[in-house]
Amino acid sequence: MGEPNLELDSERVQARFLPERGTNGGFSLVIDGTTQSHVNPDDPLDLQLEYVRSVAAAVDTLHPGSAPISVLHLGGGALTVPRWIAATRPGSRQHVVELLPELFDFVLDVLPLADDVELTVEFDDARAAVDRAARRDGGYDIAMVDVFSGSVAPPAVGTVEFFAALRDLLAPDGVVIVNSLAGRDMIAPRTLAATLLAAGDEVVLLAASAVLDGGPGNVVLVSTPEPVAADGFGAALASTPRPVEVLADDAVVAFAGEVPARHDEVAD
Repeated sequence: MGEPNLELDSERVQARFLPERGTNGGFSLVIDGTTQSHVNPDDPLDLQLEYVRSVAAAVDTLHPGSAPISVLHLGGGALTVPRWIAATRPGSRQHVVELLPELFDFVLDVLPLADDVELTVEFDDARAAVDRAARRDGGYDIAMVDVFSGSVAPPAVGTVEFFAALRDLLAPDGVVIVNSLAGRDMIAPRTLAATLLAAGDEVVLLAASAVLDGGPGNVVLVSTPEPVAADGFGAALASTPRPVEVLADDAVVAFAGEVPARHDEVAD
């Protein structure tokens, strides 16, 4: 067999893998012009993107150790996080909801999963899958929400009703982790913060200081049913290349400000 094609051009998506990216090599996945993921096929622990490091820090803080966990991934990307979870917590049960079969097949054609990655997949809209109660064998420990169309997250996966439905798929102490892109006005992450607070959970926010100051980047929001000490997140993020701030409690409320929570009737 020849080398896999590094470009996908379908009616619904344009994607390409850029090789030799990152300090240790690997591939960056660019979807519709936006860099979405980075994978080092030789080392699943090599997390190059800042938001993925924040996701990993949240998982390490809330589920320390190497015991298997169950994870629902809404949005697959290059499967960077599933690869990392399988490497750090062998035997973990993971389920991916991906809208585009052609994108999922493209990713696996270029970067196949290791044999020890236990992963199932369904192809559907993320909100439809959650509303249909897409679960396997009981509640998930973590639900990872990383759904984008280009650089925009669909409103339907960021409402109070959506997060209430998602919590029904989790174990009693289950965690929701949401990736959000920050703009200069921070409206997307501020709306998510307000919405998660309105859904009734505790919220911790992870973002680089430069992003909170108005620069480009990502904000990761972690929603838990009970309060979590913010110090644990800070310790897990201590080795990141640039400082990452951890906001909790009143700081998250202040971050959300007067931005209203989003509900289904508004998203529709």
